[in-house]
Amino acid sequence: MKKFLILAALVLAASTAAQKVSAQKVQIGARVGITSQDMELKTSDFTTDSKLGWHLAAVARLRLVGFGSGALGAGLFLQPEIVYSQNNYKMHSQGILNMPPIVPKTRADHSGETSKIRMQTIDIPLLLSAKVSIVRVQAGPVFNLMNNYSSVDGSLELLPTRPAVGYALGASVDIGLLTIDGRYHGEFKELKNNIKGGGSTYESVKGSLSSWSLGVGVMF
Repeated sequence: MKKFLILAALVLAASTAAQKVSAQKVQIGARVGITSQDMELKTSDFTTDSKLGWHLAAVARLRLVGFGSGALGAGLFLQPEIVYSQNNYKMHSQGILNMPPIVPKTRADHSGETSKIRMQTIDIPLLLSAKVSIVRVQAGPVFNLMNNYSSVDGSLELLPTRPAVGYALGASVDIGLLTIDGRYHGEFKELKNNIKGGGSTYESVKGSLSSWSLGVGVMF
């Protein structure tokens, strides 16, 4: 009898949880789009030029509070995502003429060198999304899981230490199953970059990283 009551309680709890999840209308989907990422190095010795990149995301939406339905509905949502992005940079060396006299003795001069650098990242945004009619606004922290830089062409290498947590702000428009999403991604802390070239290393070069993205997705 006791086992039966425990089993009945578990079944009832599972049924209640399933009803709640159903009522909250969990949606899943995917998004693909372009990314414009800007890296600024706080040094006169190196500059970077960024090109348009791309991103691919898996998206979930969990409705926390909802009013109405369809185009007239409103609500508050929890929106976790997994985002893979790829961006390319050209890094230019301006030389070391402006550095203190003691520094050039330990570093080679890389004036005029240009390298193509590819950046691949995996981020997990955990956003709070508010919806009114077909418009959504969202904001929240972004957790960085992977940050891989590789030199595609050239002798300069960029080895940055990216902060583990950044942030995202954005807005989107829902048209049926289709969603159009625009977003800004920034960092709370400065990056510290190590730059290698010709056997020399420029350590802890400070910089900032930010990006804009525009994507089109589908939610079910």
